[in-house]
Amino acid sequence: MPRLRTALPRWLAPTLLACASASATAAPVWVSMDEAALRVLQSQRIDHDAVERHAVTARAADQAVRQDTLVILRADDDQLHRLSLAAHEALHRCGGFMVHESREDARRTVAALQQHAGGERLRTLATVPSYVIDDNAQVNALLPQLQETQILSTITKLQSYSNRYYRNAVGAKASNDLAAGWAALAAGRSDASVSQFTHRNFPQKSVILTLRGSVAPDEIVVIGGHLDSISPNAVFSPTGKAPGADDDASGIATLQEVMRVVLQSGYQPARTLQFIGYAGEEAGLLDSKEIAQSYAAQGRNVVGALQLDMTAYPGGSSDITLISDYTNTAQDNFLAALASAYLPTVRVVRDVCGYACSDHASWTAQGFAASFPFEAPLGADNPHIHTPKDKPVKFGNSAAHAIQFARLALAYAVELGSDSGPAAR
Repeated sequence: MPRLRTALPRWLAPTLLACASASATAAPVWVSMDEAALRVLQSQRIDHDAVERHAVTARAADQAVRQDTLVILRADDDQLHRLSLAAHEALHRCGGFMVHESREDARRTVAALQQHAGGERLRTLATVPSYVIDDNAQVNALLPQLQETQILSTITKLQSYSNRYYRNAVGAKASNDLAAGWAALAAGRSDASVSQFTHRNFPQKSVILTLRGSVAPDEIVVIGGHLDSISPNAVFSPTGKAPGADDDASGIATLQEVMRVVLQSGYQPARTLQFIGYAGEEAGLLDSKEIAQSYAAQGRNVVGALQLDMTAYPGGSSDITLISDYTNTAQDNFLAALASAYLPTVRVVRDVCGYACSDHASWTAQGFAASFPFEAPLGADNPHIHTPKDKPVKFGNSAAHAIQFARLALAYAVELGSDSGPAAR
């Protein structure tokens, strides 16, 4: 993991300092984070109190078990966007924190991670899939139908909004437009439906397309990415520029292309497939945390969750980086095997990104198997995210990198979606 940097870029510092007066009337919220994020929070002089520490087992990139220290504290909600922005500059990751309704909710989440963060213990209700690669004919028939031009077109459309900030009307409109577009893709499929998940405290909704399984509809395979975008100016004005082309229009475009091919090809999964465009990820995984908690409370059987957050920027010497902390080891190995089987020329490496760096952490905290393939090793990822410069030109106006993730996600969807029931024992 990159070392903490103390200096912030000139474009960021004035905006962060300007935020201080706005926090005087902010409502306090409970937050969990790791110690690296805590150091960033302290460097930004964000008001906080009631720090308590908990040891959690996670995994390093070499699969060795390590101990992380997670911190629970209370902070002003209106200052947390500063942490999200500064954490990218200092740690090369999205905020690295999770927002909770109360101290008790924070403690429950951390306690769940103490059970599940190593990726070996899942919810007892969940079906453990076989991870046997046995749908080669179906996957190979669909892979050629994926198109780079479709992915780039969706990225271009999404980055054309001034921003997709979760608290403003523009972000809400982006959600409504996405839902309408997905409904158009699903037209003519009686087994497909589109809904929006209304969150409690902000207007942007998460978008969910469900393709109902024909054999085991209660077994669910989730593929998600976050819809919202952030930059310093977008926090204060609906016209502030936060194109978010890579973070995370690229993930939404990648999963939408998988969705398009699955729907238009007539593929019928045995298990239910759900494609989710999350809202409010940049503000502490507000979106996925609420959805994953809801699914767990309802006893839904999520057999696997895949997160696509930044797929377009070809940084470093690898093509796909599997994040190995706060993910499920068996499913990560399955993804590596899928890449070997269906993308034999793609270079796959492993890395760690720390606590709560994207929506996969919400599923892990609820005891579901989650994985996070990322665009580059940490430190070689896109340096322009969370700024007005996060545009397609920064990755060559090309979806050549992103389509590798679409191919991996399609193989994941079909190989898991075509099975049903637990692994043979």
